Amino acid sequence: MKRFTLTLASLVLLGAPGLAACGPKKPEPTAVVAPPAPPPDPNAWRATVPPPGPERAWTAPVAKTFSLSNGIPVYLVEQGDLPLVSVRLNMTIGRESNPKGKAGLGALTASMLDEGTKTRDSSTIAADAAKLGAELGINAGDENVVVALDALTGETLGPSLDLLADVVLHPKLDKADFSRVQGDTIAAIQAAKSEPNDAARRVFLSQLWGADHPYGVPAVGTETSVKALKLADVAKAYKDNWHAGNAAFVVSGKIDLEALKAHLDSRFGAWKKGTGARPPVAAPASLLKPRVVFKEQPGSVQSVLRVGAPAVARSNPDYWQDQVAVTLVGGMFSSRLNMALREEKGWSYGAYAGMSDSRDFGIVQARGSVQADKTAESVAVVLDELAKQTARVPTDAEMKLTHDSLVKSLPGNFESNAATAGAFLQVPQYGLSVDAWQSYGAKVNGVDAAATATASKALLDPAHMLVVVVGPRTVEIAGADGAKSTVDVVESLKKLGYEFVEAR
Repeated sequence: MKRFTLTLASLVLLGAPGLAACGPKKPEPTAVVAPPAPPPDPNAWRATVPPPGPERAWTAPVAKTFSLSNGIPVYLVEQGDLPLVSVRLNMTIGRESNPKGKAGLGALTASMLDEGTKTRDSSTIAADAAKLGAELGINAGDENVVVALDALTGETLGPSLDLLADVVLHPKLDKADFSRVQGDTIAAIQAAKSEPNDAARRVFLSQLWGADHPYGVPAVGTETSVKALKLADVAKAYKDNWHAGNAAFVVSGKIDLEALKAHLDSRFGAWKKGTGARPPVAAPASLLKPRVVFKEQPGSVQSVLRVGAPAVARSNPDYWQDQVAVTLVGGMFSSRLNMALREEKGWSYGAYAGMSDSRDFGIVQARGSVQADKTAESVAVVLDELAKQTARVPTDAEMKLTHDSLVKSLPGNFESNAATAGAFLQVPQYGLSVDAWQSYGAKVNGVDAAATATASKALLDPAHMLVVVVGPRTVEIAGADGAKSTVDVVESLKKLGYEFVEAR
C-alpha cells in the first residue's frame, strides 16, 4: 500500500493560493456616526412676537345724576361687587379765589379742615376713620379742592359720611393748628427749592402768566405769601368759598341712587349757597417771539426744560384737535420729540409733550431733563421738532397710532372706584356733559390729519413759545483725550438768538 507523503515544497506548490487567502485581512472602514441633534431651544419661541389677541369691546361707564335739596349736583357710577364706595366732594375753589397778595390761601385753608372740628381733634378724626375702615383726605389743586372719602358700604357708611360732613361743615380753625400747618407749608416750599422740576414749574408759571396773575404762582403759594397769611384770612376764605354753590359730589361703587341720595341729603342738604361769583380769569399775553428764561440750579447734573404756551379750556371744541396734535408730537414714546432727544441724540432719558386740562386756559408744554452740556442744542431740537410739526400733514399711520394711543389707554382711567370717581370729577369741574367719557373715543377719532395740521400750526408755533431752563451755569466735560473743558450753558443759550432772561 502506497503512502503519499507531502513535502513542504508540495504544499507550497499545491496550496499557495489557499495560504495567501488565509493571511491577515484589511480592516473594514469604520462607519461615521453623526452626533445626536441638540435638544430644541426652550426659548426659541421668544424670537417670534405673538400676534395680538382679539380686541376686547369696552364701553365707558355711565353716571346717573341727581341734585340734593339745596341744588348740589351728584354724579353716581354704580359699579363693582365689593361693598366699597369712593365719595369725592369737588369744590370749585382755585388760585383765582385768592385775594391779591395772598397766594396759597386757598390751599392753606383746605389743609386746615382735617386738623380739627368743633367736636374732634386731628387725632380723633384719624382714629375714627381707622375704626370705620375708611380713608379721608383733602387735596388742593390749581383750580379746585377735592375732599376724598373711601369707605365701606353697609352699616359703617353712615358714620363715615358723618365724619366727612363734620370735617367739611364744622372746621374748628384753631390758632395752634394754623401755626403748625403754616410752618409745615413754608418748610415744604423751602425744601422744594432744591428740586429742579419744582423750580422750573414756578419759573414757567410766573413767566407765562405774570407775577400778578393768580395762575402765575402754584396753588401752595410762595414762602413770602404764606408767611404773611393770618388765621383771620383763613376764616374769611372758608366763609366766602366753602359753600354749596361751589360743591359737587362724584360717587363710584356699590350703592344705589336712592340710598346715596338719602345719605347725602341728610348731611349736606341744608348747606347754604354763597353769594359771591367766581372771579374771572384774565387771558395771558401771547409771546410775539420765543423767550428763553434761565434759572441757575447749582449742583444739578442735568438741565430741566419746559417749552410751552397757553392752550384752550377743556370744554373748548378745539380741545380735541389740539390734544391729538400735541399727542402726535410728544405724547408717546415713539413721538418725534422723544425719538429725537433720546433715541437719536442720546441727550435725554425721555422728552414728552402734553396739554394740561383747565376750566379757563390750559397749557401746552414740552418737557424733559437733558444732558447739561447739550442744553442749548436740546432747546434747538425741541423748537425744530415743533416747527416741523407745524409744516406738515401727518400720515395715516401716524394718525392711527395717535388715535389708538389716546382711545385704547382710556379704560385705565376706570380700573377702580377711586379712579372712576377721579375721572368723573372732570364733568363738574370743567363743565362737561355727563356723557363726556362715552363720547371720548368718537371725539378723538373724529380728528383727521387736516384738522391736526391746522391745530399744530396754531398751537405749536415755536414763534410763540416760552422756554424755561433750570440747571447749572457751567459744565465741565472731558474730551476723548482726557483733556477737560468748560461749557458755558448761559452763553450757549444766548447764541440761539432768542430773547434771553435770567430768573432770580
